[in-house]
Amino acid sequence: MAAIRVGIIGLSVTAKTSWASSAHLPYLRASKGKYNLVAVCNSTVASARSAIEKFDLPRTTRAYGNPQDLANDEEVDLVVCCTRVDVHHEAIRPSIESGKNVYVEWPLGANLKEAQELSALAKEKGIKTVVGLQGRVSPFVQRIKSVVEEGRIGKILSSSITACGGSSTRDSLPERLGYFTQKSVGGNMVTIGFGHLIDSVIFVLGEPSSFNAQVGIKRPIVNLIGEDGKVTETVTSDVPDHISLHGTLTSGAILSVQFRRGQPFKDSPGLVWYIHGEKGEIRITASGPAIQVGRDPKIEVHDFAKDEIESVSWESDDDLPLMARNVARMYEAFASGDERQYPDFEDAVVRHQMMEDLYRCARN
Repeated sequence: MAAIRVGIIGLSVTAKTSWASSAHLPYLRASKGKYNLVAVCNSTVASARSAIEKFDLPRTTRAYGNPQDLANDEEVDLVVCCTRVDVHHEAIRPSIESGKNVYVEWPLGANLKEAQELSALAKEKGIKTVVGLQGRVSPFVQRIKSVVEEGRIGKILSSSITACGGSSTRDSLPERLGYFTQKSVGGNMVTIGFGHLIDSVIFVLGEPSSFNAQVGIKRPIVNLIGEDGKVTETVTSDVPDHISLHGTLTSGAILSVQFRRGQPFKDSPGLVWYIHGEKGEIRITASGPAIQVGRDPKIEVHDFAKDEIESVSWESDDDLPLMARNVARMYEAFASGDERQYPDFEDAVVRHQMMEDLYRCARN
């Protein structure tokens, strides 16, 4: 099969976040003929050319300075969007309109409306879409799901999660992530930190049939920290930093999630997730809630009848940097041609709706 020709938007030398270079580029370099990165699109042609040179891409790699020119390139099969969230809509829309397949990082849009518009347009054009909810392809998350589906703990009665993360400190952010304090941008602790976590939880346990939430901004004053470690600016955040969600899953099980920004209790895991069943209980622990990336997670099962605890292992690989591993699995899933193996824009709209419902709780 011929390699899938990729054009990427947001592989910039000067980008404030480096997800394109740290999570996407490693796999695209090592895809063993499945993909070929043929074009880079940034805000200017000069910026795209700088990236091509910086990352030592082939001289034949084409440089574009606006999304429409990339969309017009007939020798690009898949357009990947790794820009800041508030640029996703304008960056990827031309490629969808031109009928190209697209892969957009999560969140799909800056808000529910943008996500719905992109999803509707993609459906109209009949293209294939991928959204970066990569927790669904994580071997760790899939192993949790398999333990549940194997029936080892019986019927699921409830699940509770306590998580701390979304940033490495409670009252500050790196200057480059200052937009995390601006709800209008669309990329923040709620949509990214909590959004990735809850999507993985729902992938394992099923969608909620109903939920209520209390959300609040308890640390509104946020210091922005420069690369020298000094405060460059102090801003007021309009993004919730505490979430308390309670609901019922379609299975009838009760779900409870407590999530807050910042560090956990000293020397404690940043994520503790219990899945309680009739015959046993699963405990999942990790340094933080970003299980879609997979930092040092652990799965244990308590068998009630035997009153024994068993550690559960899962298969993984270390061929790529940590950030790139599950992104690589997304690319592999797309290349397989089986659309059931990866989340698409319709899945993204469902999760965006949940984020909107959380914000509505904040307004109420």
